[in-house]
Amino acid sequence: MTKKQSSTRKRKDVLDILSNFKQMLDRKPEVETMFDEVRMMKFKIKPISGDISILHLKNNKLIEILWSLGKLDEIFQKEYRKLTVPQKEVFFRAFDTLYQQLQSQLNTVNLAKEKKTPQTQSSVFEMEIFKESTGIKKVN
Repeated sequence: MTKKQSSTRKRKDVLDILSNFKQMLDRKPEVETMFDEVRMMKFKIKPISGDISILHLKNNKLIEILWSLGKLDEIFQKEYRKLTVPQKEVFFRAFDTLYQQLQSQLNTVNLAKEKKTPQTQSSVFEMEIFKESTGIKKVN
């Protein structure tokens, strides 16, 4: 095997990465496991307007989407720098499309608690969901 063939085999193809991600999404763990993993992913919810106490933040669909977003981020962080420049462009576009789809799903999740009161039916809320940075700061 030549050196070029060896390095080509070690490099991952964008389609392989996307296929592996799709397989991961198809084999999601139980909701309790996803919930624990989402907590470890350090997602934060910041209320912007409205009463967030009326929301059911342990909604299974919410947990599933946050888990998927977290896994998408993990794969992106792990694989992006390993790709060639042309592969990075394709990879970025594909992951951006997946990210937008998950964001769209996130915006349609019904987070209202089961028992609706007249007050909660008309309540509007806005929140920001972000992943806490795990960057390590260097001390000089």
